[in-house]
Amino acid sequence: MKWHGVVTMVGLLIMSAGAWAQENTDRLGDALPADAIQRLGTMRMKYTTGVSDIGYLPAGRGIVAPGRSIHIWNLAKGEIEVKYKVSDAGLGCMMVSKDGKRLLFRSGGDVLEWSLEEQKELHRFPTNQKSFRWVYYSPDETRVLTTGTVPPTLKEFDLATGEELIAIDGTDDVATYYKGIYGPEGKTAFAGAGYDDTICHYDLTTGEKLRVFLKNYCAYDMCLSPDRKRLLVGSRSFGSEWDLDEFKMLAKFGGHHGGAVTSVAYCGEPDQMLTGSRDGSIRRWDRAKPEILLRWFPHERYVTMQRVSPDGKYVLSYGGGLVAESELATGEPRVEFERHAGSVEGVGFLPDGKQLVSGSSDGTLRVWDVTGGETELVIEGANLGAYCLAVSPDGTKAAAGCKDGVLREFSVADGELLRELKGHLGYVRSVKYTHDGNMLLSTAGDGTVRLWTPESEEAVAVLEGHLGGVLAVDVSRDDKLILSGGRDGTVRLWDLATRKELKKMEGHRGWVNAVAFSADGKEALSGGRDQKIFRWNLDSGEKVAEMDQATWVKAMVVSPDGTKLYATGDDPTIKCWDLTTGEMVRELKGQSSRINGLAVSPDGKLLTSASADTTLLVWGIE
Repeated sequence: MKWHGVVTMVGLLIMSAGAWAQENTDRLGDALPADAIQRLGTMRMKYTTGVSDIGYLPAGRGIVAPGRSIHIWNLAKGEIEVKYKVSDAGLGCMMVSKDGKRLLFRSGGDVLEWSLEEQKELHRFPTNQKSFRWVYYSPDETRVLTTGTVPPTLKEFDLATGEELIAIDGTDDVATYYKGIYGPEGKTAFAGAGYDDTICHYDLTTGEKLRVFLKNYCAYDMCLSPDRKRLLVGSRSFGSEWDLDEFKMLAKFGGHHGGAVTSVAYCGEPDQMLTGSRDGSIRRWDRAKPEILLRWFPHERYVTMQRVSPDGKYVLSYGGGLVAESELATGEPRVEFERHAGSVEGVGFLPDGKQLVSGSSDGTLRVWDVTGGETELVIEGANLGAYCLAVSPDGTKAAAGCKDGVLREFSVADGELLRELKGHLGYVRSVKYTHDGNMLLSTAGDGTVRLWTPESEEAVAVLEGHLGGVLAVDVSRDDKLILSGGRDGTVRLWDLATRKELKKMEGHRGWVNAVAFSADGKEALSGGRDQKIFRWNLDSGEKVAEMDQATWVKAMVVSPDGTKLYATGDDPTIKCWDLTTGEMVRELKGQSSRINGLAVSPDGKLLTSASADTTLLVWGIE
C-alpha cells in the first residue's frame, strides 16, 4: 500500500507538470517563453530573420523558405504543418515544380533540387558565378537558368548532369543582373538588370544579345503571362507590360508611393495583374485599360514577393518580415490574426491591471485583455504611426505621440479621437501624464518638452534647454519634478510649477533614451546608447552608481515598490536590476526582436514588453 501511494503521488506530480507545460501557451496554443503568461498578438507567419522565397503547392498549401529550411502552412487555418531542413547552407530563391513534388533553390554557390516527397537532395552542382543570385526552371524543367550580380553573368545548365550549356558575360551591357527567366519557348532568356539598360534579351543557343529595352534604373521582378505572350516587369519607377512578338510596351502601371514596383504577378483572370510596392501595398489592375481595381496594404513596407494561388482566389505575399495571404476579390486577409501590423512602440496598463493599451508604427492603438490575450478595441488615427504612448491615471484616455509631430488623445472606451495637440516639430518621442491627471507632458525631436492641460489645445509651457531632440520624459510621484533625457547626452531636472530647469546632469556618452524617477523621488535613473544606466542624486546632481546593460538602453520602468528596475534595448532581453544592491538579478527572454517599451501593472505583479516583432509579452514578475 505504501508503494502504491508513492506511485500514485509520482503520477499526480507528473500529470501536474504536464498540465503546467500545456498551459504555458498563448491563446492560439503556441508555446510561450519561460515566465511569460500571455502573448498579445501572434508570431504566426512572421519571420523576423527574413525569408528567401514563398510559393504555393498544387493543393493550395503555402511554402516558405526561411534560412536553411522550408515551412509548409495550412493557409486556411493559419497553422504550420511541417518544417524540413533542406541544406546546411542558406537558401536563396525557391521555385516549385509544376507537379509540386520538387523544389529548386540557390544554396550558397550551388543549384539545389530537392524532393519534397522524399525530403532529400536530387541534384546539386556549383555555378561558379560570383554573387550567384537567382535560379529558374526551364519550361520543361530539364534545364535551369542562373544569374550572377557582379559581374553580371547569365548561365544555363542541364539539371540532371550539372553540365554548363552556355555562359553569357553581360559586363559590356549592364552593371549587374538581378533576376533571369526563360522566354516563351525556353530558347531565350530575359535578364533583369540594374542601373542602365533594364531588360536584356539573349539567345541561349548562341549567346547573342537580341535586344535591350526598358531604361528605368533596375528591374526588381518580372514574369510571363499565362499564355507566355507578354512580359510583366516591376522596376524603379513603375510597372510595365510588354508584347513579346513586337517588343513594344502595352501599358505602364504607376502611381505607387515611392515609385518602385518591387514585385509583380498575373492573376488567374487573364486580364488582371498585380503590382506590389515599397509602401506595403498591393494593387490589382485591369491590365488592358489600365486602371486600378483594388488596392490594399497587407504589409508595412516593401512587398518583395507575390504568388497567386492555383485556384486564382488568393495571393501570398511577403514584406517587412510578414508572410500574408489575401483574397484577390476583396484584399481581406484569409485568416485574420489579432495583432499589430507593425512594430509595437509603446504600452501602458489601465488602473485595474486587467487591460492595457499598445501603440504601433502601423498607426493604430489596441486595447487588450491581459489574461485572455484578446484585442478588445482597435483605435485608428495615429497618423504615420504611434511612437510613444501613455495611459491617463483614471484609465479613460490614451495619448499617442505620432510621427507627424502631433500628440493625439483617444478615448479608451470607444476609440474616439478627443483632441489633437500640435506644436512639436519632428517625431513625438515620449509622452507622460502626471499622476493627478492634470497635465500631459510630451517631448520631440525639436528639442522641447511641452506641457498640456486637459482643456488646452496649445501647450501651456515649452521647456527648452536640450541641444537636439528630447527622447524621454518622466514625472516624480508627487508631480513636482520633471526629468528629461536627450540626444545631447544630458539628463535635465525641471520644476513643474515654475517650469524652470533645476539641474543638468552630464555623464552619458551618447543619446539618453530613457529616464525614470526612483520611488521616493530622491534619485533619477537614466539609460542610453552608451549601454549604461546611471543613478543620480537629485540634491547634488552627482552620479552615485552605474549599471552596465551591455546594449543600447531603449526603455526602463521602476517597480511600484521602488526596489526593482526593468530595462531593455536593442537586445530583446529584459534585465531586472535590484536597486538596493545595484545587482542584475533576473533576465527575461522571449521576444524575437528589439523591445521598444515596458510597463508594470499597478500591483507590481505583471510586466509587459512591447516589441518590434509586432507582439507584446506579459510576464509574471511577482
